[in-house]
Amino acid sequence: MKSLIKLFNDWEIQLLVLLSFTLQLFLFFAGSLRRHWTNMFLRFSIWMAYLGADMVAVFALGYLSRHVGSTTAGRDTLGRAQPLAFFWAPFLLVHLGGQDTITAFSMEDNNLWLRHSLNMVVQVVLTTYILWMSIGRHNMQLLISGIFIFAAGVIKYGERIWSLKYGSMESLESSTGNQYMQQLARSVDVDAGYPRTVCTGLRSMPRVHQVFTSRSSDIDMDESRLDDDELFKLVGFELGMLHNDLYTKAVVLRTRTGIILRCISQITVIVAFVTFLVSGNKHSYHRADIAVTYSLFIGGFFLDFCAIFISLRSPWTWLWLKARGCNMLARFSWFLFSNDAIGWSEKRTLRSIVAGQYNLRGWLVHTEQPRSFFSPLMMTVRKSLTLCGAQEDKIFWLSKILGWEYAKGDKIMECLQSKMYGRWYFAYATPRSVWNEYEKIMEYIQGFVGQPKNSELNDFGNMLVYMHIQTEAHLREDLFSDVESTVCRQLSRYMMYLLVTHPSLLALDTSAVATLDLWRAAANYKCSSYAGDFWERINPWSSSTEALQDLVDFWVWVIMYAAAKSRSEMHAALLARGSGELLTFVWLILAHLKWRDLSGLSWFRKMDHKEFNRTGVFGQVRGHSPISGFEH
Repeated sequence: MKSLIKLFNDWEIQLLVLLSFTLQLFLFFAGSLRRHWTNMFLRFSIWMAYLGADMVAVFALGYLSRHVGSTTAGRDTLGRAQPLAFFWAPFLLVHLGGQDTITAFSMEDNNLWLRHSLNMVVQVVLTTYILWMSIGRHNMQLLISGIFIFAAGVIKYGERIWSLKYGSMESLESSTGNQYMQQLARSVDVDAGYPRTVCTGLRSMPRVHQVFTSRSSDIDMDESRLDDDELFKLVGFELGMLHNDLYTKAVVLRTRTGIILRCISQITVIVAFVTFLVSGNKHSYHRADIAVTYSLFIGGFFLDFCAIFISLRSPWTWLWLKARGCNMLARFSWFLFSNDAIGWSEKRTLRSIVAGQYNLRGWLVHTEQPRSFFSPLMMTVRKSLTLCGAQEDKIFWLSKILGWEYAKGDKIMECLQSKMYGRWYFAYATPRSVWNEYEKIMEYIQGFVGQPKNSELNDFGNMLVYMHIQTEAHLREDLFSDVESTVCRQLSRYMMYLLVTHPSLLALDTSAVATLDLWRAAANYKCSSYAGDFWERINPWSSSTEALQDLVDFWVWVIMYAAAKSRSEMHAALLARGSGELLTFVWLILAHLKWRDLSGLSWFRKMDHKEFNRTGVFGQVRGHSPISGFEH
């Protein structure tokens, strides 16, 4: 054991520096994946790497600042006398500047940009101290090389702070979106199809920015040339662009100042490398230290080279090159952007849309849950904790973390396209005809739930749980295997996912905790203001295709209502998880269709949950309740 400890002490600083670079390498490539991927393990890994990268670099700088006086001694101090260790301090400052593909893990990181600024000042002072204490003890060429890397590190760190400040809610609310107007190229001719969708999306970004900052409720632009498929792809593209602007360095690297600073930082690193190559006395340093230094240089060049490709892959770069007649470079940029493997192809605009799934009824009756990676673990933990006498609320809290999964949103997107464009798109012009159709939907839904009785259903959260249980009971026999039954189940479980894991997104009258406690108590003790058995009222509808279609219509109405009532700042925060949150997608679709203020339309006024209950849609007959449905 002593030999292992001694070996670690000898190589501690080298391991810290290499670990810092490895974390940056992982963040660069994994950061660009989180916009499309919803894998929980990947997200957890990025979170750990994001937190660990700063911790490792800061610790290493502190370690060097403490031992800087020993770095010029023999091979007995600071890991057997690595006199080259001081030279790694500026590299650590470069690492603290982060990668182009990820500057913030969440909106909270952006809002704490002042704290990051203070950290930058402290780390710059530490690095300056290390370099200052090394003057006169090392080759002057080596010191000059370190100073050049130090300059690049300050610039990189400054880029990160700049990006964090831009993505903060304070900056978003004070911004008017004029930065997009300055970046828009003059009119260019583009081909029909995806190039036109991308060009339209770039030109719509000022208005999209205003919607996300609550400066406007609608996106006022001419979409008459876009069909429903193009509009949905347009919205997916816009969400991806805004994700990049809020959580990467994209917006900084599109400014003239940002481009100049990036060029300066890359030039200084090249000069530092050349200076290090020609510096003498390298033979006096340990070969392992020389190898670590070359690894840091070559690794930095590799990341900078990849960052250039990331910039060329940007649609802003493509539009800028095309507007200036650089056709060959524009074609290369478009190839990188539209490539399905490394870019954001036409298929990927909607492929990244996902819907979280949580089967609340399954949890309440201890039956089927979404088949996620953690489902077997969750069932084992639940049984173990129950045997140990753990309280139900503690187990339920754990299920919020492990008891849900993501489902692909392709079928839901097809359903939304057919519903919103097919039957409801012209509702603004002909509200009465749609209202008649909506009365028909209410008539069908009344067959499920009867007439109103209890005031608890006036609450939006209780209504969601009630209809979720109704939907799960309706589909419990698996009599429906078509697409509509899948969409119906996914929409129902998605609303439960929002209620359980993201209640702040919903316009709830009471807290989600109180709502869930009510239904858990009702399931456990079978005592509630909801009493009786409603099972027989569902059976006659179990094979009704019309009822299934109306349930799908109902859940589409509900998600539209929830999206319209949600707050813009919540959607900006959700983009940290990627550009594929279903509710954010629907919210932006409504802004494009000018349906954000749905309650202002006569045909939608009944969508208000209190109005619904007065008409009997979510009511129930005397003595009938969904609670007894838990027993099946």
